[in-house]
Amino acid sequence: MARLMTTLGTFVGALALTGMTAGVAAADHQKVDGSISSGGDTCSWTNADTSANPPETLTVDHETVNANTTCSGSKTVTLNNDPTVTFDDEAGTATADLIDVTVVEYGVTCEYQAENVQAERDGTTRAYSAAGVTVYKSGGSFLCPSTETADAKFLFH
Repeated sequence: MARLMTTLGTFVGALALTGMTAGVAAADHQKVDGSISSGGDTCSWTNADTSANPPETLTVDHETVNANTTCSGSKTVTLNNDPTVTFDDEAGTATADLIDVTVVEYGVTCEYQAENVQAERDGTTRAYSAAGVTVYKSGGSFLCPSTETADAKFLFH
């Protein structure tokens, strides 16, 4: 169970950061790749659709994230919303308004949310990362931890 919750936290952080994986150069294809790690587990996806290119405010399409997400271990993860991401190129940050995910492992369902998740840009790229992102339980089994911590990396392209 702890592993499931760790993975969940990882995914939530990743999703939050997914929207935040922007850099200084404008992307042409409105796509984002991401990976999230927590408690030794990793979830990742490639080519998720976004509504615009950074530094414009954009949304990340949860259906295209879900269609291409793979996780280590025996869990499934679902992004439940389309996070809106805003960019501050001067500060080198990207912020996702809300990340809402569901993780299922061994029949146990846990739901987590994180608000106003901020990621730091890597130099002048559209790559962002966030370490120690805390996600909070919003529903699911009593077996689910109340919080999880994750690290995430994202790249807009």
